[in-house]
Amino acid sequence: MALGRRLFVGGFTAGAVSVAAGGATPAAAAADDGVTVFPGQVSAEGFTADSGVRTGFFKTTSVSEHAVTVYQAGQSGSGAALNIISDNPDTSAVYVRGVESGRGSVKIAHVGRADGSDASASGLSIDLQTAGTAAQGIFVTATQGPTSGSLITLRNNAGLDDFVVKGTGRIGVGISRGATPRGQVHIVQQPGAPAGLLVEGVVRIGDAAAAPTGGDAAGGGALYAAGGALMWRGSNGTVTRIAPA
Repeated sequence: MALGRRLFVGGFTAGAVSVAAGGATPAAAAADDGVTVFPGQVSAEGFTADSGVRTGFFKTTSVSEHAVTVYQAGQSGSGAALNIISDNPDTSAVYVRGVESGRGSVKIAHVGRADGSDASASGLSIDLQTAGTAAQGIFVTATQGPTSGSLITLRNNAGLDDFVVKGTGRIGVGISRGATPRGQVHIVQQPGAPAGLLVEGVVRIGDAAAAPTGGDAAGGGALYAAGGALMWRGSNGTVTRIAPA
């Protein structure tokens, strides 16, 4: 039986067709596009579609069921649940478009091992193949203008944004969750933790475009360079030259 490119209406489990118990015989194919309709549950094995047109379309209006579930039940070997290959260099291999208000457009859940035996696993793994490639590992942009949400947020410790890049471009390390970094890069040393910033090697401070003014709610002061000299501006506004140019 020749099948059209719109294959089945009803439950579908792929391929060389056999109608499951309780299923119906196929309805007559439509003359215009050769569509064969199976109104009942359909199961199949070894289904292959090789065509010059779209070979599959799945849609549901259910509010509780997924449109498509791909399930690899094998528990060993290298077989993946889904393998996507594209030979087209002009566009992406996968498009994802979502309208979520409280979830990510792509949700990855890695079911880990409590004993830590999955140390080599990851929620997301990216392999930039081919030596010398200039491809970027992770790229985030806003093609319709700047956004207000954080571009990157990493949270692993209670109450902290371990690493966050705000929509303004400010970076926070170890700051309180949801807090605004008080500098272009804001690092908070946690109690009992090692130094907030450790550099093995040279630290270079370029001349400030202008001497700092104002204070900070945390007190302290500002370390900067002016004309090659190292300067310190205290919380009361006193400027002291620490080292000459």
